[in-house]
This record gives sequence, structure tokens and C-alpha cells, in this order.
Amino acid sequence: MSRSKLTPSLRSAMVGYFDGVRARLAGAGEVIAEIHQMMEAMYRKFSEEHGLRLGSPPHFSLYRYVKEFERLERNFRTHFDTFYTMVTHEKLVLIEKFFETLASQVRRVYTYANRETEHWLRAVMSPMETQVREHQIQLRRRLESIKRIHQATDALEDRIGELEDVERDLVRQLEAVHRVAFEIEHALELDPTPLAAAA
Repeated sequence: MSRSKLTPSLRSAMVGYFDGVRARLAGAGEVIAEIHQMMEAMYRKFSEEHGLRLGSPPHFSLYRYVKEFERLERNFRTHFDTFYTMVTHEKLVLIEKFFETLASQVRRVYTYANRETEHWLRAVMSPMETQVREHQIQLRRRLESIKRIHQATDALEDRIGELEDVERDLVRQLEAVHRVAFEIEHALELDPTPLAAAA
């Protein structure tokens, strides 16, 4: 915006700012929908294959943040995106007012949306992690019980080996869940750099 020499290029930069924000919110909404579908499939798979008690993952929508952004964009159209405003105000004053009144609020909307998305992601991953952990604890208890009861038998080593294989499998599953959570968290991170670059 500050590099804009003429009113049309300043207006174009401001409109571009809102276009970019809208595109990022739409992209984030698509990623959230994909994550929800993926988690539904994982919940089903874990329930079927491991008998874990998992319901459905909670839903999440950016709808209220999109609506708040649309309200801010309407304010922009009403108070900034007019020929009169563009012609009668100095460029630097107009840019400063734009960032003080609108861009700062857009950043606030982004911050809240990002925070809520992170809370949702934790809520989606938590039941699966909890069930796998509980299953692992139960297996460890059974393993300890079997070790005490069958210390003198020849078959003890074979049975312990089986349970250790199952435990290793559960540890791998838990690691896979953590990897998925890590990848999802990185996919959801909203990089504020384009917002700062617009300034």
C-alpha cells in the first residue's frame, strides 16, 4: 500500500488484502473439512481393528469468523472503498487509518480462529490418544500379571513375546497418531507473514 503511487493502485492493494484473507479462510475451511473426514475414517478404523470405544470426532467450522471478516469487509467498502474517501484523504493517513481500524481487527479474527482451530484439533486427537494409552496400560498390567503367574512355565517367554509385540504395535500406532497430529497442526498453522507483507 505504501508503495502505491496513485489512488487506483492503493485501492487495489486494499482490495487485494481482503481478497487474500478471504482466500486463506476458504483454504483453511477446506483443510478443516478434510481433517474431519480423515479423523472420522481413523476413528472407524481404530474402533473396528482394535475394539476401541470411539464416537464421532467433533465438528468445527470457521463460519462465525468468516461472518466477522465479511462484516469488516463491508466496513471497508463503506468507509474506505469510495471515490470520495480515496480522493480527499492523504495516502499515509488513509493507510494508517485502514490498519488501525480494519487490519488490526482482521488480525484479531485470525488469532481467535487459529486458537479455536488448535483447541478443536486437540479435542479431535484426544479420544484416540486416550484410548490407545488406556489399551496400552491394560496390556502392560496383563503382561505383569502373566509374568508373575507363569514364571516357572516354558511357555512364558512365548506369551510375553506376543504381548511385547502387541505393545510395540500399540506404541507404533500411538507414534502414528502423534505424527498425524503433528502434520495436521502444521497444516492448520496460519502464517501471518502475508498479512505483515501487505502492510
